Amino acid sequence: MAVMIVSLARTFDPRKQLRSDWPEWLTPVLVGVGLLVALYLSYVEITGNPAACGPIGDCNTVQQSTYAKLFGVMPIGMLGAATYVLILGLWVTRRLAGPGPRKAAAVALWATARCGTLFSLYLTFLEPFVIGAVCMWCLTSALVMTLLLLASSGPASRAITEQTQYPKRMTP
Repeated sequence: MAVMIVSLARTFDPRKQLRSDWPEWLTPVLVGVGLLVALYLSYVEITGNPAACGPIGDCNTVQQSTYAKLFGVMPIGMLGAATYVLILGLWVTRRLAGPGPRKAAAVALWATARCGTLFSLYLTFLEPFVIGAVCMWCLTSALVMTLLLLASSGPASRAITEQTQYPKRMTP
C-alpha cells in the first residue's frame, strides 16, 4: 500500500513529473499480465471455483467477500479486465494517432491508470483491514496498475507541457 500511496503522490501533477521514460514495450506487457490476472479473477468470481492461492494469503476468502463484486453485481475482475483493455487502446492511440489525439490519449491513459491505482489502493486496504485476508492475485493486479501509472506519467507530462507549434501568421 505504501508503494501505491507514494506513486499516487509522486504522480499527482503530471506537469511536474520527471520526464524519465520507461521502455515503450513495457506498457503492453504490463497490460497483458494485468489482463490475465483480471480474467482469471473474473473466472473465479463468476464460476465460484476456488482460486489457486499459492503460499500467500487466502484468495478464496477475498473472492467470496461482498467486495468481490461492484455494487453486488459486476465482478471486480471484469472491471479490471475492461480497464486494462482501455489502457491498451489508449496506448495504441498514443503510439499511432496524430499529434492531437496522441496527446489526449497520453493524458487519458495516465488518468485511467491513476483511477485504477486509487481503486486498487482502496481494495488493497480492504483486504487485511476489513475482509481479514489477502489475495496474491489482487496484489499482483494492484502492483501492475501502479507500474502502469508510473510508466504513463512521463508521456502525460510531455503531452501537457509541450506547446503546439502553430505556423506564423503573415502580417501585411
